[in-house]
Amino acid sequence: MFIDGITPERRDQLVEAMARRIAQFGMITPAIFFLEMNKPISFIGSQAMHFFSPIVSVLFQNFQEYAYFFEDRENVERLIVRLEEISREEEEENRRRKEEARGKRR
Repeated sequence: MFIDGITPERRDQLVEAMARRIAQFGMITPAIFFLEMNKPISFIGSQAMHFFSPIVSVLFQNFQEYAYFFEDRENVERLIVRLEEISREEEEENRRRKEEARGKRR
């Protein structure tokens, strides 16, 4: 099944899903570096994904959606911004836990 692109709602779902998965594995910083370095060639990469889509889609159901996602550099930037937000949230949560632990020790 071939699609003609992704909707803004689906784009946001993909951003959130990818960001959460990256955070789950603790790879936020390496992912941000990788995305920043490869943002200029994301369109070329997406075209390669479209080329291989008929074959790879047999194994990965949403492969073509990801190809459309990476066509637009703004989507890559959205993913980077979301990863940075999750990183800040994690830092705030860790800071809060440390403060609670200090309060219990006193």
